[in-house]
Amino acid sequence: MPIHLEAPTGHAHGPDGKGWNRLSMGGHMGTPLPQCALRPTSYAALRESQDTRRARWGGFSSCVNGGQCEACPVFQTAPKELRALDDRVLVRIHPHDGRLYLMNRPEDGWASGALRWTWAEVARLNGWQIGRQHHDEHSDGFWLERAS
Repeated sequence: MPIHLEAPTGHAHGPDGKGWNRLSMGGHMGTPLPQCALRPTSYAALRESQDTRRARWGGFSSCVNGGQCEACPVFQTAPKELRALDDRVLVRIHPHDGRLYLMNRPEDGWASGALRWTWAEVARLNGWQIGRQHHDEHSDGFWLERAS
């Protein structure tokens, strides 16, 4: 189960032998950092985090423990629990800051009561599966469905 995702390396083409040429701005941006497949930052990465064999670099937050996954605080964190009356819960993605909100009454839009969660917390949710994406006049989001 790969969790530590190494950053891609440049192709050995170009005048510097690292894939950069004089027209590339990427050569001035620094070296990309390794990422953690347990720290998604989008719906697509969240789906990949459920089976990290599919995970690839990009869409995840940086590794916090230098590739030492067994001793990593993210890996060691206990799974999250969600108690809900329904078998489906809508997670709205705030359009301005990308934060996640688990909605009490999704039909009320942003006027509904909500719990703010992080992408990493949803990725570590126990007893629920990531469902289909959702879009309405209020925001984008996705469904959580209780595992049977």
